[in-house]
Amino acid sequence: MKKVVIIIISALTALIIWRFLSPSESQQQPAVAEKEAPQIIENQAIQVAIEPQSKPVPSAVDMSPFQLTSTQKAAKVIANNYRETLRFAPYSQPLTSNDIDRIEPNRFVPVTVPTSDMSGTISLALNKYRFIHPEPIQLTLKGEQISRAKVLISLVDDNKVILEKSLRVADSSAYIEVSGREDFNGDLQLKVEADVAGDPITIVAQAKYEQPSAKLTGLKHAEINGSDLLITLALEVEDAGIYRVRANLYDGAQPLAHLVAKSKLSFGQQEIELKAHQTVLPTSSSDLRLMTFIVERMSSIPGERARFGESVISEIPLIDIDLSELSRDPYSPNAKERASLEFLQGMAEQKNTR
Repeated sequence: MKKVVIIIISALTALIIWRFLSPSESQQQPAVAEKEAPQIIENQAIQVAIEPQSKPVPSAVDMSPFQLTSTQKAAKVIANNYRETLRFAPYSQPLTSNDIDRIEPNRFVPVTVPTSDMSGTISLALNKYRFIHPEPIQLTLKGEQISRAKVLISLVDDNKVILEKSLRVADSSAYIEVSGREDFNGDLQLKVEADVAGDPITIVAQAKYEQPSAKLTGLKHAEINGSDLLITLALEVEDAGIYRVRANLYDGAQPLAHLVAKSKLSFGQQEIELKAHQTVLPTSSSDLRLMTFIVERMSSIPGERARFGESVISEIPLIDIDLSELSRDPYSPNAKERASLEFLQGMAEQKNTR
């Protein structure tokens, strides 16, 4: 019986993770802030794939009434949420100004610690979380009575310091711009040691620094095809592999949709196609534009890290697009999506025969 409960709870947990993490990847950076000996915490992204169960769901007689009721309630909630999600195509999910993880996917959240006498705080901030070589790293330390500060940069994997630099201190803050280096490759640890009102303070944060894998260079063409707006982008690929490209679609300043495409790309000049389904598009617009591009070379074998590329453009206006040409058919879930929904509905509708 315990095994049955574990299987069902695992399935529900996996779907919850899938629901809230897919297709968007959380960009929250792992960071540690301490006043003495820093403790480094490494946070790795988790990808969970949901597949229809190959074995039948255990019957109600295999579980206690309490376990069955709890599982049914959870399955019902998840099934309802998943059904609502399937109103939209997975490649073009609705986007609002509240979706900060998608609006600002590369935002660095400042690390803050209290001063020794608890009268104030000291904060450490970077200009972004993920960097692509040769981008510089801009680091700012803010707080009262900072008299000295230095940063020690190392790779998280070996914790060997590869660069030590002093910060410029002025007006209750300290600042430095560190030039990009080829040995900045992977997860970086940035440890700042400072004197604040005569007391030592240590703040530790992490960032990612990537050697470029591909560059998004611009728009090839955009057109209406049935219920979709097709947007073909051009890339220069330096490292062949399976790529996932994300971008946000706006109508002027109004966010409309988060678009995702995945494709196997070879070395050299390549193309990838983003799609926006009519369910996330207005009836008309004269100011459609793509922004906030993320180019990711996905891991293809166990143990291989994902690598990120860059976009040489920050915005792509989509001109001469007549949205009245769209077919306004609703999105139709594919076989895999329907099977996942049927599986959850089946769990929620089981009857307790005891």
